[in-house]
Amino acid sequence: MRQTMFYEAESQLKAAELLPERRYHRPGAAVINEILKKGSISSGDYYQLVGAYTGDRLLETNVFAYHIKSGKISFLSTVMKRFCEKNAALWKEK
Repeated sequence: MRQTMFYEAESQLKAAELLPERRYHRPGAAVINEILKKGSISSGDYYQLVGAYTGDRLLETNVFAYHIKSGKISFLSTVMKRFCEKNAALWKEK
């Protein structure tokens, strides 16, 4: 069951072009690292990391969630968070 859930998370990251050597890997990695460190980040910090166009695009991909009341960005699901934690090496600068 866990492998299936991780497969789905990886598929979402692939579709969002957040995996290494994909279009949004670098800005996405910055966001993922910050959320892994802090649990969530402000929408202002999020858009500062990725820019308006990329930020809006990534919020449409089922990887990140925008919480309107708090103005915070986090992972959309616990499974996505766990996948990113388990594969933290994917998000490190080379």
